[in-house]
Amino acid sequence: MGFTTGFLGGLTLTYSVLYMSLYVHRTNRHAQRTLLKQQATLLNSAVDPLPPLPDPPAYEVRKAGLVEELKDHWNTEVETIVRNLQTTDWAAKRGEWEDKIAAGWAKIRSSQTAQDLEARAKDTAKEVERNVKQAVSEGKAAAKDVKDKVVQSGEQASEKAKNATREPRLLELK
Repeated sequence: MGFTTGFLGGLTLTYSVLYMSLYVHRTNRHAQRTLLKQQATLLNSAVDPLPPLPDPPAYEVRKAGLVEELKDHWNTEVETIVRNLQTTDWAAKRGEWEDKIAAGWAKIRSSQTAQDLEARAKDTAKEVERNVKQAVSEGKAAAKDVKDKVVQSGEQASEKAKNATREPRLLELK
């Protein structure tokens, strides 16, 4: 152990013992003072009556302000909402809402307007299908025409290439 740690350790130990002994001494003195005071009061009360106790202080009851009342009202509302959320059976609520939504959907589907809309949608779908089929057949015909024209122009180009004679170049060997 070095000088510094030994010195600080001894200082800490000495200070702790001194503090604890002063604390115990002060506590004992306080207890003795209380006992002596009680004994003096008891001996004096045998000769002289005890003095009357002082009147309790008058507490003034004040009404809370508007802000405090609003805060209290807000807190009770929040407590009520939280309590209701905690005690609600959410599985039962979900079942109720599913039943209500299913009944509403069935009512909408069974109404005349919904049936008219459904028939219109079917007619529109059939018309769109016919238009698509017609566009596909027209597209096939147009593609066939383009293919024929491309083939024909390719054949013409190849015939022109065969028939074309090339002029001999100056340095070409024959």
